[in-house]
Formats: sequence, C-alpha cells, structure tokens
Amino acid sequence: MAKSNIAIGVEPGNVWKHSILSRYQYQLEKQEKAEEAYLRAYERATMAKSYIRPDKVQGGDKKDLHDRLNDLAPLRKQVSAEITESARIRIETSKIINSVGRPKYQLLLVLLYIEGLDYQEARKRIRPARGEKMEALHNQALGMVIIDQKGL
Repeated sequence: MAKSNIAIGVEPGNVWKHSILSRYQYQLEKQEKAEEAYLRAYERATMAKSYIRPDKVQGGDKKDLHDRLNDLAPLRKQVSAEITESARIRIETSKIINSVGRPKYQLLLVLLYIEGLDYQEARKRIRPARGEKMEALHNQALGMVIIDQKGL
C-alpha cells in the first residue's frame, strides 16, 4: 500500500471530510497488521510440528500441534472482524464518494481514498489539464463531498 501525502494542502474546511474518507486506508493497515500477526503465529505453531511425536507421551504443560493451532482461534477471529470492518468502511466511503456529481472528481477521490494512491500516482491516471494542481483538484473534490452526519 502506498504511503499517501494527500493530507498536505487540504484546506481547513475540508479536513474533517478528508479524515472521514481516510478511514478506509487506516482500516486496511489495521487489517494487514492483524493478518501478519496471524501468519507469524501460524508459522511458529506449525514450525514445531516436526518436533512433536504423537506416539510418545509428553509430560507436563507441553503443547502439541493441535493445542498450538487452537491457540490461533482468537487471532483468526480478529482477522475476520478486521476484514468485515474493512468491507463496511469501503462501502461507506464509496457512497460518500458517489455523492460527488462530477466523474473526474469521483475518480480522483477513488484513487486517493480507495486505492490509496498519492498525488503523483493519481496525476498519471487522471491526467489533469496543464497548470491544474492536484492539491487544488483534491480540495475542489472534497468541497463537493456530501456527508450524511446521521450515517456515520
């Protein structure tokens, strides 16, 4: 995921809209961290598989492979919850972006807030007219955003 510089140049009146639209990218980062934690724990649990002998009784509090894999259940549940939350926020963000009447500005907002591109990458995709600054286009697009306060 590209690190974005899109907060730079956001006009004070548009900062709250920017922060609401940015929730999806923040949620994706949170989801990614949960998935990485699960994978690391899974690797640690299965790494010990070769040392575990099911035919030999092991004493004490040593965990077998089955116990180690069962310990992953809370992490698996957390990853599932993060994915569900990401989907919910993406739908919400898409609805907000669809409130913008002009397709050019909708596309810019999708590139910045859904795809997570920075200004330079977004510029390549939308090809603004000469002299148009991305910060100005971004602020114009944010100015057209309509956010239903009740839905948040």
